[in-house]
Amino acid sequence: MLERQQAQVNLDYESFKRKVKASYGLDLGAYKQPQMERRLRANMDRCGAHSFVDYYNRMQRDPVLLDEFLDRVTINVSELFRNPEMFEVLRTKILPELSCKSRAISVWSAGCSYGAEPYTLAVLLDELNLKFGYSILATDIDDRMLARATRGVFTEPEMRNVAKHRLLKYFNRLTDGYEAKDNIKSRITFKKHNLLEERFGLGYDLIVCRNVVIYFTEQAKSGLYRKFYDSLKPGGYLFVGGTERVTDHLEIGYETPLPFFYRKPASN
Repeated sequence: MLERQQAQVNLDYESFKRKVKASYGLDLGAYKQPQMERRLRANMDRCGAHSFVDYYNRMQRDPVLLDEFLDRVTINVSELFRNPEMFEVLRTKILPELSCKSRAISVWSAGCSYGAEPYTLAVLLDELNLKFGYSILATDIDDRMLARATRGVFTEPEMRNVAKHRLLKYFNRLTDGYEAKDNIKSRITFKKHNLLEERFGLGYDLIVCRNVVIYFTEQAKSGLYRKFYDSLKPGGYLFVGGTERVTDHLEIGYETPLPFFYRKPASN
């Protein structure tokens, strides 16, 4: 009896995955199933859905449920200068190394959510006063997050790690938060992109993908890190989150000069 019930649950979830991929381009097969099921069941319980397919049908009729689902899957939690000590390493070691090259620095913020990460990067790059400038591409799968990121508006808690001199130089004070000034807002290009489905660009000096792959399967992570490697210029860096590791970095070809920073070897 229990085996039959579990088989029915598995069929229900498989059908749900197919419908979600067809409708929203999200491949839930790349996420660890037990963790994803637990996350989604909380949503299902709140709306009274008795199966995953029932939950999908309810999402189709209720935009609020759909938004909650997308938030669960895409994990839109961040803040500027999240893990400040890691961004200090980026500021003092990685970016100066990249700036020594006689060309503009090209950066990709992958899975940028509502923009905290790319605006942090823009602040740090602007402070370098680069001779050849820089460009930042910020991508995410969630249209709602990209719309917010484009506005560059953040709450007080999301700005708690931003130093006072940076607040004054790069942000305008609002009644209940801050808005990025044009001097950094104009340097970021926001674009919709599905990391699991679409092709990657080439020629990046720095790719930042932090706290995005936490629920991905090991196979999906490995494939993603390999594609990031191919997208980097020789000598370029991949910057990952504080709880993340590229476990097969040697097999892929990365060097590991510093924790959480993986370098594609420079050309001889």
